[in-house]
Amino acid sequence: MFYTSYAGSTGDRGPVQRFHADVQNEIFSMLGRHPRNEGSLQRAEPALGPDPAVLICRSLLVLYSADYLNDAQCAREWSVFRERMQRRLWRTGEPADALVGVLWRADSLVLPRAVAKTGQLLDDLGEGYQGPGVAGLQRDPSAWERYRGLVRRVAERLTRAARTPLPAMATTDSATVEPYFGPPHEQRTSRAAPPPPPRRPGERHLVLAMLAGTRAGMEGLRQSVDTYAETTAEWRPFRPHSDEPAAAIAGRAAHACGIERLTVVALDDTGADPLREVDASAVVVVLVDPWMTGDSYLSVLWERLARSGARVAAVITVLPQFDEESHRHAGELREALARTPARQLGAAHHEAGTPGSLKHAMAAVIADAFTDVGEEGPLPGRAAEPPLENAAERIVRKERERAGWLRHRAPWPPLVSGTPRESWGGG
Repeated sequence: MFYTSYAGSTGDRGPVQRFHADVQNEIFSMLGRHPRNEGSLQRAEPALGPDPAVLICRSLLVLYSADYLNDAQCAREWSVFRERMQRRLWRTGEPADALVGVLWRADSLVLPRAVAKTGQLLDDLGEGYQGPGVAGLQRDPSAWERYRGLVRRVAERLTRAARTPLPAMATTDSATVEPYFGPPHEQRTSRAAPPPPPRRPGERHLVLAMLAGTRAGMEGLRQSVDTYAETTAEWRPFRPHSDEPAAAIAGRAAHACGIERLTVVALDDTGADPLREVDASAVVVVLVDPWMTGDSYLSVLWERLARSGARVAAVITVLPQFDEESHRHAGELREALARTPARQLGAAHHEAGTPGSLKHAMAAVIADAFTDVGEEGPLPGRAAEPPLENAAERIVRKERERAGWLRHRAPWPPLVSGTPRESWGGG
């Protein structure tokens, strides 16, 4: 009837067997003890492919953990079952919620969007469940009633899901299913980014992290999607007044200000961490489309960015002045962005409304980031002395440093106009 998939590398075979047995007994109490109501548990021995039961079972119980997302066998089983659900949708036009997931171990777990949006994820059982996960709930004697309630809910949903038949899959077909997650070597080669070139000593490296959508992804979040394309890097927020992508505008400003190496990465829902290979000395600037606040996955991306350990210098929100829809909803977008975990990055925040203001913001960020490098350690022989510079003096000094940076670095006049400040506003 159902199959339980979990990560064997966690060493939880005993607790998993107990949970599987508890769910099984609950199903027997509901439907009767019969072979057609029996479930299967993933075998302890590693396998080359998905268990044959995954190809024919009516429902799948997944015990999510960080290890599960990095387990090749789990990735194949999950992906094969999702393919069976998809085939039912193609054949009948009716979706099948036959995948039921629970958070087995919540530590360091960030579910990719494809996983979080597939099936039913039981996340409504209160603080005790969301904190330690089912494994912790099972060990806590004071949480016995909550654990029993979880078992009943899982059994009910598995039983309800099993009423919808899924097409079986042949073993040969399952071998062609691409995994949606798993260890890096299990991912499709087309998704793998080429290794970064070696860093030269003293090289100024800036990483532009794009937090924006694609045309397909934004269709459900706003009415006009004319400024989006197939990739985040081709996002053109200033259309029709400028057809240049935001990444190109920011990159051109960075190079003009003396950046020797520029890397553009997309922060998206693939589950990969594009900042993992970034050198620790690199400065990161996050370019944000505020319409992304309508995407529930945005908070996960912020959390992932905060945990990456990257040196995030600034967050630049691109809110085009001449986009009627953005202008009409500007207040709501700013308020929604203020409610995100962006502040936990400890970075400066800027807003750009035109290509020119985006260039100014980039110049200000670069000036601050690289003039601060020499301030990270105390001056020789003066470590015990208190700082002689107060807050007001520091602001004046930073303005002078910015002006000096722009005067010597910028080849185009627009950057030297105006007085540098912490936020350039809407342009």
